[in-house]
Amino acid sequence: MNGHAQQSSETSVCTFNVRYDNPSDTLKWHERRDEVANAVRYFDVVALQEVLPNQYEDLQKRLGQHDSFGRGRDADGNGEATPIFWNRERYDFLRGEVKWLSTDPSEKGSIGWDADLPRLVTIVVLFDRKNQKTVRVLNGHWSHVGEWSRKGSAALMAGWSGLGTDDLTLVCGDFNAEPDAPEIKDLMAMGDLQDTYASAKYRCRKEFGTYSSFLTEAIAGAKRIDYILYRGDVEVDWACADEHIKFGLYISDHLPYQAVFK
Repeated sequence: MNGHAQQSSETSVCTFNVRYDNPSDTLKWHERRDEVANAVRYFDVVALQEVLPNQYEDLQKRLGQHDSFGRGRDADGNGEATPIFWNRERYDFLRGEVKWLSTDPSEKGSIGWDADLPRLVTIVVLFDRKNQKTVRVLNGHWSHVGEWSRKGSAALMAGWSGLGTDDLTLVCGDFNAEPDAPEIKDLMAMGDLQDTYASAKYRCRKEFGTYSSFLTEAIAGAKRIDYILYRGDVEVDWACADEHIKFGLYISDHLPYQAVFK
């Protein structure tokens, strides 16, 4: 057992709501796209939210070591995506799919329950050549207005997390709910998932949130609504929300949240 443990490599994961390209934001996308790419460049697996087609193209160009999978939430493939990126030197892509968080998950552009917009989940299954294990990654962005939509999304994502089918399962995203919310508890219970924030051996700060707005002073009361949940025979060594600043502002209205597994 010991020899195997020494051989296995750690896995670094990041989830980051990059903020859609809104021309009226204080810090424009063209001013921050390099910094956003640099913030996630060195992670093995990256789950991004609110990625419009032009942003996806920009990030694909800048993340040359990574392959990716995802599509926009609208029926025609436009709109915000929740793409997943992975280091191609380490992982083989086995399969991927996009599902909508609604009562008809295969209906492109469908809106679920009391949400005001289509919401989706990107799912990929990767083969980790370093550890000789399969890794299932789910990346979702839940409704910010619909509590029923979030509860429905929790049930769907728990079901799609594939209980017992993969060596490591990662459920990532911006869930627009704090850790004590019923929908987060439902997702963890139904999916037999643990929260990297709670399990981490070390955290970079005793407590931290992830939804900051662009203003650095807002970090004091920031809510924790971005997650990396997991299932598998691994230990969480480290968890942190990174602060990347340009022109005195954060590079998105969320902080990139990372976890390192051993």
